[in-house]
Amino acid sequence: MRLMGFAAAGLAAGAITLSAVAQQPASAASEPQRVTVTGEIIDSWCYLSEIMWAEGSAHHRCAVWCARGGVPVGILGEDEEVYILLKMENDPGVIGNKAVFRMQTNEVVVTGELYERDSVKYLAVGEIVEDHGIMNYSHEDFDIQPGGL
Repeated sequence: MRLMGFAAAGLAAGAITLSAVAQQPASAASEPQRVTVTGEIIDSWCYLSEIMWAEGSAHHRCAVWCARGGVPVGILGEDEEVYILLKMENDPGVIGNKAVFRMQTNEVVVTGELYERDSVKYLAVGEIVEDHGIMNYSHEDFDIQPGGL
């Protein structure tokens, strides 16, 4: 009987601890920082899943279709970090943004506000400083995917 009392007290203490942990807020978003990012415009799904090599000219057509379909667009920075785009210049809509479609797989230099939450980096692009076009000619290694151009 006494053992059951200890077990019940342990379960109650555990439930209180779990309840306290569950009520703690997720890590708060950082204050935005003004940054300059250089890197390749990517679609996040193919980059994450490594489908169709996900970078460069071999992936250009797929990247455009992914962006048109609503897959989050990002920049794979020279620092190997992925920055998810929240907006592009004065246009708050990245999904359906024809400028974003045209820049898929291009190397760009942008400035904007960087937000970070739970190790995810989000970028509100204020200005496209440079657009170098496609610099990564990966189709020479991987052919053009999917279906050619």
